[in-house]
Amino acid sequence: MNAIGLAVLTPIAFAFALPLFAKIVKSRRELIFGYSLIATFITLILTILVFKEAYNSSEPLIYTFGRWVAPIGILYEVDKLNATIALTTSALMFLISIYSYEYLKNEKGLEWYYTLYLGLEAGILGVLLTGDAFNLFVMIEVTSIAAYGLVMFYRNRGDSVVAGLKYAFIGAIGTTIYFLAVIILYGSLGTVNMADIAAKVHGISFPITEVYYTNIALASGVALVLATWAFMIKAAIFPTHFWLPEAHPAAPTPISAVLSGLVVNVGVYAMLRFFTTIYGSVTETSLVNVMHIMGMILIVLGAFSAIFAAIMMNVQKDIKRLIAYSTIVHMGYIASAIGLGTSLGVEASLFHIVNHAIAKALMFLAAGIFIQVAGSRMIEDLSGIGKRVPIATFAFAISTFSLVGIPPLNVFYSKLLLFTAYMEYNIGLSIIMVISSIIALIAYIRVLYKILWGPEREIRRVNTGMMSGVCLILAISIIVIGLVAPLIYNALISPAASQAMDYSTYIEVVRKLIETFFS
Repeated sequence: MNAIGLAVLTPIAFAFALPLFAKIVKSRRELIFGYSLIATFITLILTILVFKEAYNSSEPLIYTFGRWVAPIGILYEVDKLNATIALTTSALMFLISIYSYEYLKNEKGLEWYYTLYLGLEAGILGVLLTGDAFNLFVMIEVTSIAAYGLVMFYRNRGDSVVAGLKYAFIGAIGTTIYFLAVIILYGSLGTVNMADIAAKVHGISFPITEVYYTNIALASGVALVLATWAFMIKAAIFPTHFWLPEAHPAAPTPISAVLSGLVVNVGVYAMLRFFTTIYGSVTETSLVNVMHIMGMILIVLGAFSAIFAAIMMNVQKDIKRLIAYSTIVHMGYIASAIGLGTSLGVEASLFHIVNHAIAKALMFLAAGIFIQVAGSRMIEDLSGIGKRVPIATFAFAISTFSLVGIPPLNVFYSKLLLFTAYMEYNIGLSIIMVISSIIALIAYIRVLYKILWGPEREIRRVNTGMMSGVCLILAISIIVIGLVAPLIYNALISPAASQAMDYSTYIEVVRKLIETFFS
């Protein structure tokens, strides 16, 4: 399906052409904004088409770049799981691109901002849609490089440059670790195609490639350990979480929304794909033991991330750092759910990835309006500002109550799924989720109280109409999704999780394509 390839190629093509376009139009801000809006809108339409096709098909969709099939070429394999996250990504990127224009209206270099922004979108979608482990590495790099540049967008500010360099350093370590995992996979299994890797670890015959190292369990076990470590860095799971609170205050607020709502999904999605589709339901004894150990590590570190980050939320004076630690809380929930290795755990993690992305993006965007009006990120300086920007205050309150799991908002249902999945494993894990949610709620209430009932301060006159409109759309989305969450679960989430765990179909659709191509 051509829409799969175009969904990734469209934003990257627009990104490469944007600097030239800016020269032609002499960097006129309105034209650059319109250009970028068209790019993100076309990408959204393409991902809607991919999403629709994925849910109308009983098998994953395949796209071959240059018409070369694996193992020679790169395949993109799209099932209901990655189609759902891709649609969430493109929809939020479109809305945040609108918000960005008004937020950055007094800043120079808008053409470079949107160039990196479109590159970031292409990278995230590439990560989500690819069916090739090496191409996953390439797209993680594309995502990371664009993110580093955007964190350092305020290049005249020391904190921005320092935070960006720290992020780049830890990110480079993560991608290098994952590259080592890819090397081990290719050197031992003779392939980097995900379906081919899944076939070999499950003992299923696959055309063309052959195993070079007979101890598959040892080789793929080492590769899985390295890959999981890298994905934990990208998802900001303790103890590799520290780049996230540093990057958020330094980045423009729209990019903070993208980092917390979407970029961290690169890590948890990759974990989900490796732990469910590629290595899920393995039967070889040594690999079963590896999977059990890795699952336990994810559960423990995810639970610790949730408790630790919730506590850290309560000592923050910078609103963006507080929200950043909230992201670590929720990434911990998702990592623990993935570590369970159950169908309910997969459903809960997928639904929470989607719900958290929307709610967290909204929280950052609403906070961005407070920051613009108050001229400060410090919570103390936001005192009484809520009455001056009622739409932003409403949006911030909706996102707050959603993230702590208040019904009938969207995150409530995915948290309910998480709680149930944890209960099936161990009641202690459910208790940790409840305790961390209560601790986080205390931090949120402190901010809301200060914004709504603190003594009013002087504010700046700032036009926030476009930004408030985006916040209102997302706030309404949170309410609507929450109200129809059971329908979404039955129609979208449960089928997506079921298909993601069906490794045999994931393998078979690629095997048939290869056999047809070489017959």
